[in-house]
Amino acid sequence: MSKLGNLLLVDDEELILKKSKILLEDFADEIYTALNGTLALELLSSNEIHCIVCDINMPGLNGIDVIKEVRKRNIEIPFIFYTGHGSTELMKEAIKYGAFDFLDKPSLDGLEEVVQRGLAESLQVESVQNEDFVSEYKKMISSQK
Repeated sequence: MSKLGNLLLVDDEELILKKSKILLEDFADEIYTALNGTLALELLSSNEIHCIVCDINMPGLNGIDVIKEVRKRNIEIPFIFYTGHGSTELMKEAIKYGAFDFLDKPSLDGLEEVVQRGLAESLQVESVQNEDFVSEYKKMISSQK
């Protein structure tokens, strides 16, 4: 399996960052980690990042603040949220800013597939995952329209 691009993981829980990094090390060339939104934005400014996986609820800049700032900088890379405390309202707000997908913490089920799709989309490479794959998040959003 070939690696696809660079990934930024953002979470205020160090254990989640470590677990996620180990889980995803075969899918990215470089994996950067940030314990808060401010550090994430600094890493984004100084590194080539192709996909971001970010917690929503963090002290200081939360995930919504981070995606808003990323979009203000005209950076349109896939932005995946994972959170243990997500709400429909937060999801709707994140969607306004072009969130790519959502996953529930602490379970990291599906993280590899979503990250592969995000990196592939960012690099405009054919996705390794089946094109018919639709996450629970996308099903939920479709059902609310």
